[in-house]
Amino acid sequence: MDIITHNAINVQVSIPKKTDEIQTFCNNHQILTFGLSQLQQEAYKLYDVGLNVFPQPIGQKGGLPWKRLQYSRLNRNDKNYGLRNLFAGDCNIAIMCGITSNNLFVIDCESNDSFLYHLQQMVDRNIPIWAAQTARGGHIYLYAENGEVHNIELGILADTEIKGRNGYVLAPPSIHPSGVAYQWVSQQGDAPPTVDVKIINWLKTRNGEKVQLTFDAPSTSKTGNWSKCVISPASNLAKETQDYIHSGGSVSEGNRNNRLFKAACDLSGNHYSYSEAENILTPIAIMSGLPAYEVKATIKSAYSQQRTPSKKQTTHLNQTWKYALLWATRHNWENRTAGSDRALFIALIERARVSSNENDIFRASIRELSELSSLGTTTIQRGLARLQDMLVIFNAGYDNNSQASLWRFSNKIISIAKQIELNLNTVSIPPYWLRYSESVFNSDIVERGALGHSVLFVYEFMRTLHQPMMPSDMSEEMGISLNQVNYALRKLKEHELVQRLDKGWYLIKMTLPELETVFEHVEGKGSARAEKYRAERQVFAGVILFNARIKREGKHYMAVVSEQLSYQSEAKRLLDDPLIALGLELGGVLRIEGDIRH
Repeated sequence: MDIITHNAINVQVSIPKKTDEIQTFCNNHQILTFGLSQLQQEAYKLYDVGLNVFPQPIGQKGGLPWKRLQYSRLNRNDKNYGLRNLFAGDCNIAIMCGITSNNLFVIDCESNDSFLYHLQQMVDRNIPIWAAQTARGGHIYLYAENGEVHNIELGILADTEIKGRNGYVLAPPSIHPSGVAYQWVSQQGDAPPTVDVKIINWLKTRNGEKVQLTFDAPSTSKTGNWSKCVISPASNLAKETQDYIHSGGSVSEGNRNNRLFKAACDLSGNHYSYSEAENILTPIAIMSGLPAYEVKATIKSAYSQQRTPSKKQTTHLNQTWKYALLWATRHNWENRTAGSDRALFIALIERARVSSNENDIFRASIRELSELSSLGTTTIQRGLARLQDMLVIFNAGYDNNSQASLWRFSNKIISIAKQIELNLNTVSIPPYWLRYSESVFNSDIVERGALGHSVLFVYEFMRTLHQPMMPSDMSEEMGISLNQVNYALRKLKEHELVQRLDKGWYLIKMTLPELETVFEHVEGKGSARAEKYRAERQVFAGVILFNARIKREGKHYMAVVSEQLSYQSEAKRLLDDPLIALGLELGGVLRIEGDIRH
């Protein structure tokens, strides 16, 4: 009888049945490492700790389109436009700072002395360090728990720049234009540390003045907008003020004091506090050459009396969406699409409220309107066509960055609303009950319990009542039919949300969380819709970068992508192998050399 010498590769192996749990693990979490370059593995690693990574040309800081990454991440696993293909071949890894990277901000040090100084400040405060060596200094990565940090441009701090909102940096193993490779020097913890920005209290201007980081705090609204905290360089500040904030350090000597005074007056007129204005303007003014005492005196003078915003359109901008809302509350929405048309129009009003420019033009994509109104995209497209046919909205082109549609309300409805305001003593301003900060339209309830928009329209009106009201009076006050009111009352009664009293119907008032608990057993579509749109935005961002790399690198890039696709096909074959499943269950891919004899 022949005896086979014991060998690790000549052992009997029990092949397990691949369970659903293992299959899910294989498909969703495990990346087979063969075929992945060091660059690709690093991109996956950084993505998985919450950083918004995207490719840039090898040896360059820019060259591929990146503006869309200010609003969306890439799709991690998409077969064609995911990380594997986008980081195929030779390229640099860029990381977007700000909201899409968990409020990442980077202390960008322009010299080794500056890098060592900031690292020592971190050590002194027991802050874990995520840092990389660059060609001239280094990058220190931090997450802000407060919100999205504002940039501090080069020239204000000593050999240091703060990269926050809408900024990006290159990460290891990228290659600097000088040929130097970026390298990690410390990664303490699984991800960059999360800090309160107030702890970063050692920043100083070149003249030794202290500088505190400023930020935009996250809002709790469904729209995901960001509210002003300390400073928001958005809309209401005049262009001259924004220019001063961004580049006031280079203002010529004869104009320095005047520009500082104008900027301080504009901040005061837009309700920034005196201390906020000091924090914002002092480093800039000192950088321009003004002495600290003169800077303080100028800002104090600006705040010595009441000021109005420099941008004269501000009041007009705030009024336009209000007039559109006033028109919507008095318009007789009829026919079978009335509920969805009204919900869509109110969603347009919300977009106008947060994003109108000086020409009353606002951005509103199909996905944004769908999420706000809880309507499907097909319904949105048809509704927009109807509203245009009604001559209440007009298309004003497309946004350069996102390619989303731009809209404005017609002069017709604004004129009607102004006339309503003059003629009706009882409705001098639009009712608060349709504003998104107060409305259940801004929740998933609209799709639960088959309530619908018309029912919730009545519900929101009844929230404002302090005494019972008869259906006929509701119909007249709201401008809808009596049948619509009665139908809504029946639906609300089914869920025990209204009571019939002697003097009419009365709402059992609840807070929004309490109302949501009434329908918690019924699954809404809002969360699933938001997730679907998020994935679509990610893939579209990948398509743009993919096409840009093809245009730039041509056949060479297509060849490496083709190779990656073959690796993915092989990976799928291996993931279907039960022996590989065993290896994954044990914690990694089994690497087997030689024959396996049973």
